[in-house]
Amino acid sequence: MRFPAYFAGVPSFTARYHELTKYRPETIDRLGGVHWSEQPEPFKDAPEGRSFDLVPHLREMLREADSAPDPLNPWLHAGASPALPALARLLHCTLGLTARLVHQGEEGGSETFLRAAPSAGGLYPTETYVVVRNFADLPSGVYHYHALRSALIPVWEGDFFADLHHHFLGDAAVGASDCVVVFTGMFARSAWRYKERAYRRILLDTGHAAANLLEMAQSMRLDAVPLGGFYDEGIEELLFLGRKEEFPLLGMALGPAGSLALGMGKTGEGPAQHPGPPPEIAVMRAEPNDSMQVQQNACERIIAGEFVRPAITSAPPAAENVAHPPAGAAHATLETPEGEESYDPQAALLTRRSARQFNGGSLSRRDLEETLRFAFRPSPGSDPSSPGLSAPLLTRDVITFHLIVFAIEGILPGVYTLDPVTLERTLRREGDFRADLQAIALGQNLAFDCAFALVYTADMEALVSAYGDRGYRYACMDCGVIGERIQLWAVHRELGSSGIGGYYDDLANELLELPLSHGVLYLTVTGVPEE
Repeated sequence: MRFPAYFAGVPSFTARYHELTKYRPETIDRLGGVHWSEQPEPFKDAPEGRSFDLVPHLREMLREADSAPDPLNPWLHAGASPALPALARLLHCTLGLTARLVHQGEEGGSETFLRAAPSAGGLYPTETYVVVRNFADLPSGVYHYHALRSALIPVWEGDFFADLHHHFLGDAAVGASDCVVVFTGMFARSAWRYKERAYRRILLDTGHAAANLLEMAQSMRLDAVPLGGFYDEGIEELLFLGRKEEFPLLGMALGPAGSLALGMGKTGEGPAQHPGPPPEIAVMRAEPNDSMQVQQNACERIIAGEFVRPAITSAPPAAENVAHPPAGAAHATLETPEGEESYDPQAALLTRRSARQFNGGSLSRRDLEETLRFAFRPSPGSDPSSPGLSAPLLTRDVITFHLIVFAIEGILPGVYTLDPVTLERTLRREGDFRADLQAIALGQNLAFDCAFALVYTADMEALVSAYGDRGYRYACMDCGVIGERIQLWAVHRELGSSGIGGYYDDLANELLELPLSHGVLYLTVTGVPEE
């Protein structure tokens, strides 16, 4: 394979991984077919023994589905209050089963389970664990959430928060919390279909699940603090993970409103994420005999005993990563509509489905404005006046957002750069690029018939310079968070939306007029759903 000229001088494994996992029209057929009979099991084994059934609490939750959680109910307060009703609600709406499809064939029937979060190919490679203490109805310990059984399966019993506080690099939010959720990824579950590109899909899927958890936490009056920086090996040992099979990706500290707001970050200075090691050190951890996605994960790891780079709270954007509009470019700021409609995240999550077909119709300018405002609103508990605390949640100023307009009333079709803080859009190319986006999206009609699309990119050199190879993990999960927010708002507004993780990377760069050193991370399309 011949690489672009710039590639030879790129020092990070991240740039190599992203380059080597690109789809191209002339090479995509070389990936090989999918052996449908060899699909991995979609759920982990549930060992015999003690478990905590969440189904009775889910029945109660669904009986009360038309009413929002009681703000006076002390969800997840330590002491005498129950934890299981709150955890049942949180976990079910994060990654629980929301539909069961039965397929009849010549050799008998089969089942497909759909979940609250979208997943590439319906493979659901993300798993969920919960670490708790000080609850009356749930012994302190580490638990695996088994979505099929809707149960908590004990991994360890006991108070492990001292270990957890250490593994999460002394983050004050962990010390102040009595409940920490940990998301992990499973290589094989996604690689069976997507080969070496699977790691990209796993990161996006984990971002989808994290967005759901954040939405539910906010509705339940909980503080939720994302924890991207941790000693990977310590979390693996705590959860009994095999590093090359299942790996930790993200933690989320939870607590009653106001309990974690002053404890975010190690010293309380605000939400922060730790960079991984410098790329020249990280690349030494990659074992050549491993698959490329396993090597990428190895380069992202933070290792105990080594120097940990200071956490990043809010850094100014790197000069080379700022999208400068061409001379004479048109500018427009998306106006905030007066008043915000009632939004029920639980209802949206329980009915969310990715759109399968659009009718090519137009959306109103208000639909676009509300969708983007919702997607990029400040995260719960953050200061809305501080640009550095707006979504994304894990990275700061390293992702660039491109808005492609096809059919929005009152807005010229074309390619725009979108400021995620001010929502100002800058027209870069005027025209109808439906056919171009459809070609980029592997010929999918969704990309041709949508009303608008959001494309997420990152300058790989700037990303790794700020966060090391671990920045790739952060950035892809952030894209998943924002993409899921768009889908949830679309459900609320009875629109259609879908994420697209399979695309011809270099063709997207061409449409956006970006150098190949900028990686395309995700696409989200939104439009009028076909009845």
